[in-house]
Amino acid sequence: MRNHEVRFVDSKHYRGDCRRYHKRFPVVLPATLQYNENEGVVKVLDISMGGCKMIANNHCSPHAKISMTFYTPSEANAEELVACSPIHALVVRSHHTANDHYIINVDFRGALFHEHGIEQLIEIHKHQTHQ
Repeated sequence: MRNHEVRFVDSKHYRGDCRRYHKRFPVVLPATLQYNENEGVVKVLDISMGGCKMIANNHCSPHAKISMTFYTPSEANAEELVACSPIHALVVRSHHTANDHYIINVDFRGALFHEHGIEQLIEIHKHQTHQ
């Protein structure tokens, strides 16, 4: 059985996908992040069935447990976004950028349900990256 809680290792030879079980797809989409009872909007940069990378205005401590809410296009109007059910995640890495933002990598925790919207977002962006 594979251990999904492999620690992040900083080295000049490390590639982010070295330890990933699921392929990540590049996206640019909003999500809501809840951390320490604070809530804010983040920009998700890539997503997979196992986790995502995002840009946030605030730091999240590594190993912190967070909740995220993704937004999917409405069936009635593709330009309208609908909030999905929140999903829990574990912060793997959070580092400060020169632009005064934070890049945060998270691994999703618990069962992944259709209501979280992750499968739908991957399907939408998987087809966009292959066109």
